[in-house]
Amino acid sequence: MNWPYLRRGDIAGIVFMALMCAVIAVFLLVLPPRDHNFGFGPEWQCARMGEGDPICVRLVDQDRD
Repeated sequence: MNWPYLRRGDIAGIVFMALMCAVIAVFLLVLPPRDHNFGFGPEWQCARMGEGDPICVRLVDQDRD
């Protein structure tokens, strides 16, 4: 089977796509996952369950009497 020779533009495209994939992989691995509050305010804490909807509880305010 005869393979066509790679031209300069082909190699540049391959290198460019490899760099883009590397940048995306580093971006996804370095940044920590954000703690989503599912639309509630900061006084709520939500935990994601394996199946079903997340469970959210309202944190008790220590300053209230």
